[in-house]
Amino acid sequence: MTRLCRKVRGTDLAVLDLERPESDAYRVIVEECRAALAEDRSGAIVLGCAGMADLCERISRDIGAPVIDGVTAAVKLVESIVSLKLGTSKIGDLGYPLPKLYTGAMKELAP
Repeated sequence: MTRLCRKVRGTDLAVLDLERPESDAYRVIVEECRAALAEDRSGAIVLGCAGMADLCERISRDIGAPVIDGVTAAVKLVESIVSLKLGTSKIGDLGYPLPKLYTGAMKELAP
């Protein structure tokens, strides 16, 4: 992903700052997003906090670029994998684990 990710930025905001109306958390986030577009030449922003999920559309309007919530994107990806009836390969390094010999107190749990 290194070649696809321009930079990882942080704001040092507490998640609960987003819940306080008197907080300037939204402004700080938008400024950081604008800096990412200008300084890093990013084409989109991926938010790293699920607590910001409801801000995506608003931030996107304010900065004029796509803003993605990672949690929502991950859920949609999993939904598509499930609807396609796909799963993890059972070949090679993702294959089923080798049978184990149970001994001692664990012997009673053996299949």
